[in-house]
Amino acid sequence: MTASCNLDGNKENTQVKKRSEDSNMVNKTNPPQLDTTRIDMDKVKQELDWSDVKLKFLNECLNPFLKTKNVTTNCSDCDKISFSYTLTTNEKGEVIKVNRESELIECKQLTRNDIAELHAVIESYFKRQILPRSFAKGSYTGQLGFILKC
Repeated sequence: MTASCNLDGNKENTQVKKRSEDSNMVNKTNPPQLDTTRIDMDKVKQELDWSDVKLKFLNECLNPFLKTKNVTTNCSDCDKISFSYTLTTNEKGEVIKVNRESELIECKQLTRNDIAELHAVIESYFKRQILPRSFAKGSYTGQLGFILKC
């Protein structure tokens, strides 16, 4: 209750309605929560570096392998060669462990033996690589390969 004056100057007590948005004004112990976004810059750097790793993989590993097997990528014969790999690195960024998590291959031109050989080539390729610093002393799981939009 607060005192207020009416038009003829006499004081009277009137109820003051509290607005719901004023609730934090009275109770200082619970300030309003702000919407915040936390950006993990290490993860952002890894994602950017992974784009470079994927491009290098395509140019230096997958495409040369497909060329030796006379495989042409197109929508009717070979439109999907995609893998998920986990790469574990030491403190220098050297790949010390390569683990295939999954694969999606729809390529009529590759035999089972070709696919097994491709896995061996990929593992050998990555064990010779030194990844960017953002991958040092840890594990990273990422997608490699391609899926054509047909």
